[in-house]
Amino acid sequence: MLPLIEQLHGYLSDLDRHLPPPSVGVESLRQPHTTFMTARVDGLPLACGAAVDHGEYVELKYMYVLPACRGMGLGKQMLEALEQQVLSAGGKTVKLETGPAQTESIELYERAGYRRCRPFGDYRASASSIFMEKSL
Repeated sequence: MLPLIEQLHGYLSDLDRHLPPPSVGVESLRQPHTTFMTARVDGLPLACGAAVDHGEYVELKYMYVLPACRGMGLGKQMLEALEQQVLSAGGKTVKLETGPAQTESIELYERAGYRRCRPFGDYRASASSIFMEKSL
């Protein structure tokens, strides 16, 4: 699980050298309000994503597919699985923050019905962030 998160941070650092990769510990992913999923083939994790319940909305985080596995639909499947988890837990709104250089992610979210929105939670407006939401 953590190797995927570490690769995600490296990928994000390469896209935007102004942002240091955030530090994520296993304990932050094991909180009661957090769902963390991985997609595996023969036990090898190829994709991951998390959903953090903030009460009024659920935030998607740590969405990542290994570069060699992109184009196989894993991102779409991960997104759908997380949305299904949100729905089954009673959630109605999903929000996320991504960067403008993550064009593949933005396209995935737009195809899935996400629309741009204002900053939420502790986020502030920034040229390095795009905020999106979807009503389930």
